[in-house]
Amino acid sequence: MKELKGRKLILILGVPLGIGCFYVGNPIFAIVTTLIMLLGLDEFFKMCEIKGSYPNRIFGFIITVFIGLAYSGVYAHHQITVLGLACMTVISLFIIEIINNKKEPLQNIANTILGIIFVPTLLGTLIHLRQLDHIFDSNVTLLLFVSVWLCDTAAFFFGTKFGKKKILPKISPKKSWVGSISGFIFSILTFFIAYKLDFLGPTYSLIDCIVFGFISGVFGQLGDFGESLLKRDVGVKDSGDILRGHGGILDRFDSLLFSSPLIYIYLLVFNQ
Repeated sequence: MKELKGRKLILILGVPLGIGCFYVGNPIFAIVTTLIMLLGLDEFFKMCEIKGSYPNRIFGFIITVFIGLAYSGVYAHHQITVLGLACMTVISLFIIEIINNKKEPLQNIANTILGIIFVPTLLGTLIHLRQLDHIFDSNVTLLLFVSVWLCDTAAFFFGTKFGKKKILPKISPKKSWVGSISGFIFSILTFFIAYKLDFLGPTYSLIDCIVFGFISGVFGQLGDFGESLLKRDVGVKDSGDILRGHGGILDRFDSLLFSSPLIYIYLLVFNQ
């Protein structure tokens, strides 16, 4: 009963806040996304600690804030800034480990770098996607959220009802081929319907619409599998418990870890 109340509370508070962030845009959207990045990184580091590694949490948080600022456009040429941050991260972590002289320095450095890349570097692309929406009068970021949610919902519903053959039972035992294909179809339909209703934006073509749906439907689910892979290795059901009844931050945003950066890269390469 308490878990059900927690789920309802999150829905009642979370949905209006989420819509409000999309509507207001940056810097509010950037601040909220950066907070999500920080919480997600903390969950990743906690999973690493279960495995006996000790990533540099404070340093990771500092770099995450700078990544959020870079994606927000605070610095000119933010792509170069992110590359510079990556170089400084590696150098600084080696220096810190040399000074601290802790056990398992290789694991500590590697997991800190992986966490910074896996969470804020990938998820932070949402910030710049939202800026591109503002520039081109489009709704790609909002539709990405809607499509991964519909994909997850459709995969759960049709997979539960009709799914028998599992995709990767050792990683995610409940996910079936029927559910996965259903989720993919709903992702494509989300962007296609938005395109037909002129909600996607005047800049984008039908090909762009199909690419967005494909990335969301395929790589959104792969992001889910990727996070499940980490949880199975650590031996935990959820990445955290900050969202009562919904698990952790990574559990809710795992579908965006791969889909958001790939759409971001696609737009940088083909729509600039």
